[in-house]
Amino acid sequence: MYGYQLADHRDVDLSVAMTGELDRALGRHLDKGPHQEDLTFAYWKPSRGATRYTAVLRRLNLPHNGDRLLQGNVAFTSDYLTRVLAERPANCGLALLHSHLGPGWQDMSEDDIVAERDRLGGLVASASGLPVLGLTRGTDGAWSSRFWFRSGRHRYERRWASTVRSVGRRLRISYHPKLRPSPPAPESQVATISVWGKTAQADLVRARIGIVGLGSVGSIVAEALSRTGLERLTLIDPDHIEKRNLDRTLGAYTSDVERKLPKVEIARRMVEASHTSADFSATDISGGVQSKTGLANALDSDAIMCCVDRPWPRHILNVLAYAHLIPVVDGGILARVREDGRLLHVDWRIHTVGPEHACLYCLDAVRRSDVTLDREGLWTTPTTSGGSARQIANAMVAGMCSPLA
Repeated sequence: MYGYQLADHRDVDLSVAMTGELDRALGRHLDKGPHQEDLTFAYWKPSRGATRYTAVLRRLNLPHNGDRLLQGNVAFTSDYLTRVLAERPANCGLALLHSHLGPGWQDMSEDDIVAERDRLGGLVASASGLPVLGLTRGTDGAWSSRFWFRSGRHRYERRWASTVRSVGRRLRISYHPKLRPSPPAPESQVATISVWGKTAQADLVRARIGIVGLGSVGSIVAEALSRTGLERLTLIDPDHIEKRNLDRTLGAYTSDVERKLPKVEIARRMVEASHTSADFSATDISGGVQSKTGLANALDSDAIMCCVDRPWPRHILNVLAYAHLIPVVDGGILARVREDGRLLHVDWRIHTVGPEHACLYCLDAVRRSDVTLDREGLWTTPTTSGGSARQIANAMVAGMCSPLA
């Protein structure tokens, strides 16, 4: 499903992602004041999850002098398009980005439609094997985006992206007003909204959050996010509940151990009972992020909470953070005990991994030797204390539950 046929993408959610650095570069280029639009081409690569198809913007190909016509509105020349197609990297699609002279999510003019559908549709699809991608930037930095898929002979049909994500020091998401409308502010969220306001809350709760690992930390994180008002959670964990987990796993009971329930099923049961949003869904995946199903569902996330205690899945999430522009909030603890078993020292830290942040290897939060041992089944999980796990969970939730830019 990486081609440009509409039939292959009818039931797929669409999104666009870019780094914060590229977003800022686009702002500098496209902002020509209150009376002049501008444009540029860019290249992108597809990222395919279980239910979402994302265009990850990689590189701009800015216009040279004479490459576009600036007369209030803007148009590109044939020479510019020819050069951009000739310089297209292998396996990359082509995007046309332009600015409008108003704030917020932007619709398309007839000239915009003709440029993307008629001038680019067939030419770009045949050259790249991928659909034309169009983006429009408002004066406040908000984005709208659409894909043009082939629906018949010489026919290309527009499908809007539900989100455009800018990933850097902050995660900023532009939402399609109909596909992802702003939710109501229920009475059950009054205390949360009083901290940062309705606009920030609406932006936050519409983000789809993946939680990888639903044990002592992940179960607390899931519960806290559902009560905060998050509308869509994806729960990923391959393990079943055991008796030794009962002192640290929120929502788990002795009867669950007897029934050998998966941890994700317990977590889903808990968040479905505790959520405060009017429109809530939780997807539970009883498999690790190392599995094909677990990885595909992780790729559907706007951000991921890493609550695993093994190096191999943390390595995979580290890769996703940069290759697919899905920021990862990760935490770890180190507990030292005396020879007689008494606690000596506990150290813990939280970090966000992704563009404009240090990676897990740079932070020494995961080591390649440990990843190799884990993949070969030779790595032993360190023990931790429940109190420290709760501190980690609370700090991770505090990091996630802050207003999106």
